[in-house]
Amino acid sequence: MSPNSPSERLIAGAVLALTLVAPASAADPEPRNISRPAADHAWRKQSPELSTQLTVLWGDRDKDGTFGQLVKMPPGFDSGLHAHSGDYHGVLVSGTWAHVDASGKGADVPLGPGSYVRQPGGEMHIDRCVSQEPCVLFTFQYARADVIWPAKT
Repeated sequence: MSPNSPSERLIAGAVLALTLVAPASAADPEPRNISRPAADHAWRKQSPELSTQLTVLWGDRDKDGTFGQLVKMPPGFDSGLHAHSGDYHGVLVSGTWAHVDASGKGADVPLGPGSYVRQPGGEMHIDRCVSQEPCVLFTFQYARADVIWPAKT
């Protein structure tokens, strides 16, 4: 994306709106004003068994409370059916994403940059990167990050 592109302005607006919903408290160890160039993001593998990477933008994804992160999915990534304890709000930054519910709805709806998804906690879904380039997804959550896999039958 070029500087100040419509997608960048949309993402910046979404991040600002979400941070205004849950302002930092006096007990938060992070400063209220955070400014970090993209080149300074600390990307790490999400987990040993997944090919996704993430960088936490603010908060602590291992504790209940608000946090924001970027998740990078490689081309062709398919998360498999899963859920999370808490809701998440996601805005696609780059790539083409498919967000599929447990009934298969959404499988044929490619989501481009700027697309938004609210995934309710406890509901099974699949996330796929369906583009030739990596998908980068901004997510915002109120609850710790976790993955719940379907019960084995």
